[in-house]
Amino acid sequence: MGKTSLGFLILEIFLAAYIYKPLPDVEEPWKIMLLDTSLQTSRYLALFAETLGLSHVMEAILFFSSIQCVSPTSDKNITTKSLRRGLFYVHGGGWCLGSNDCYTYDLLSRWTADRVDAVIISTNYRLAPKHHFPVQFEDVYIALKWFLDPQILESYGVDPERIGISGDSAGGNLAAAVTQQVRCSAFSLTMYSLKSEKC
Repeated sequence: MGKTSLGFLILEIFLAAYIYKPLPDVEEPWKIMLLDTSLQTSRYLALFAETLGLSHVMEAILFFSSIQCVSPTSDKNITTKSLRRGLFYVHGGGWCLGSNDCYTYDLLSRWTADRVDAVIISTNYRLAPKHHFPVQFEDVYIALKWFLDPQILESYGVDPERIGISGDSAGGNLAAAVTQQVRCSAFSLTMYSLKSEKC
């Protein structure tokens, strides 16, 4: 009886240490701790699958994250009488994870579109380890060139003077890189004064 109780006590201490994360003052810290625990668990399962030789760790993490994907919805019935802001968003994920249809990125895009009354274009790019750099950069660059086409901007009701590009983590890196490329490329000269003298 004593050894069993001691075993359960040790197990509870390890479980509490695994789950607990000291957080700054937030309203519902248990939600963040549960999210962190689920991410840690999926990472450990992915590492275990790679150790067993079942799959590459990134493919296993992609499998776990694909469970959170949402199906796209059409926006063809949305009309606008005035030109709106445009935001070109690039998802993060270390160039090997994530997708714009993952629940968190989809929610972020919808929330941003609603709050700032903007057209959000969220793009995907081919992921590593299957596709190596600079494929990710090229995918985002081609998508941005498509979005900046005057006919596309007009069809989406985007004001060409109010366009931003952003991203998180690796997406932020890609956003910065393609912005520099757009500023230095010939196609930006015909549309907007994005070109810098230092290109």
